[in-house]
Amino acid sequence: FFFFFFFFFFFFSHKMWSFCLLLLVGSAASDQQKAAEAIQGAIFGDASTARVYVAPGTGGSRAKASSSRTYQASMSSAAASATASATAGTAAHMMSTSQTMGAMVVPAMASPVYSHKRPSGKQYSFQQLSSMSANRAPQHGGSFYRPNAHERLPVVEQCQNTQCHLSLVMILDSSGSVGYDNFQLTLSFVQTLLEILAVKADEAGLKVCTGIVRYSSRVDVIVDPCCENSMCRIVEQFTGNRVGYVPGSTNTAGAMKVARQMLQATASFKKVAILITDGHSNTGGSPVTFSTQMRLEDNINIVALGVTNNVNNAELRGISGMDEVTKIDYFDHFHDLANILLEANYMDESALLVTFESICALDTSPAFTNTRPREETSEETECNWGGWSQCMGQSGNCEMRRSCKSETAIVDTEVKSCPCPTVSAVSHTGLYYSSTTR
Repeated sequence: FFFFFFFFFFFFSHKMWSFCLLLLVGSAASDQQKAAEAIQGAIFGDASTARVYVAPGTGGSRAKASSSRTYQASMSSAAASATASATAGTAAHMMSTSQTMGAMVVPAMASPVYSHKRPSGKQYSFQQLSSMSANRAPQHGGSFYRPNAHERLPVVEQCQNTQCHLSLVMILDSSGSVGYDNFQLTLSFVQTLLEILAVKADEAGLKVCTGIVRYSSRVDVIVDPCCENSMCRIVEQFTGNRVGYVPGSTNTAGAMKVARQMLQATASFKKVAILITDGHSNTGGSPVTFSTQMRLEDNINIVALGVTNNVNNAELRGISGMDEVTKIDYFDHFHDLANILLEANYMDESALLVTFESICALDTSPAFTNTRPREETSEETECNWGGWSQCMGQSGNCEMRRSCKSETAIVDTEVKSCPCPTVSAVSHTGLYYSSTTR
């Protein structure tokens, strides 16, 4: 009796674990594939090419980022051979080599493209953009968004003379829950994506205006698209720890407001924002309403990529307008997501590196800059300075602000430090304040 009991227990337990493993791998494949489809569709306009999933460890994944670019050295020679052949983008080849590599390979899944509540305007593919001239890129048609002074967000001046086929802004969560190592993995993935974009844009003869936003409690402009840095100069910023990790809270709404200014600033046929976040926004208010305005009023295509199971699914859907959540379970899965995008664009890591370096070898553009000359204010747009605000702050760091307003908007803001009031003047909000301006 005991013999049969243990036999059936072991048999069915083994089968059940195998079944669960298949479900888990299939689920991971589905999440990463859907994320690749969303990114591929938003930028290149051909999501269907991303419908091949390479199982973890089957070759070519970018290793954890450090100050220098490194690649996985652990893949076998058979895996390397499979990776080199993967440029054809065929799941059948990957299945035929699965036994040699000793890894499970999930076949290409015919998952439907997201039912995306797209922006109302035209969304162009790279092929369509290649027949257009950047000199005819349409300028922003509405009013330019400017954040309120009390939000303490960067102001990005418009540069409608900067004309592009595609304007892209990457929005990177640097909050405390991400952590230094995971932020490096985010940067590594973004670097791969920008290199793919550079190669594809070079092939199609397209001009891409790129912006990068990093955010936690505060929001920083890492790359201003109006500075017209080449992609080679931008990618250089991902080496030597030039894009630092700044932990804090999660001000997603503030980051989206800065990204909107960037995408309104340049003249372009297509505008795309890609948000990468690991959790709930917990300061600056909800980003959903503002992101909806970006999609519907400015025709901006937004991909909201969540990482880990701590993300706010409803918030991600509201930001992107997608019916399904775009997410991956772990930051380590960026390796596999990059692989799918490489295959979708008929590349492998070696070919990408060689091609990108050959492009940069011919790049004679100026060194990277994130500042540009401030345009002189004409008499027609002269602004009027208001009075200084109350002295406010925390922990001995207090500031006063004043704004310069034109007839329609705030065009400039000044900030200066001031002596913090005594402790007895603390308000119920916990902020120091003074009843008199200085």
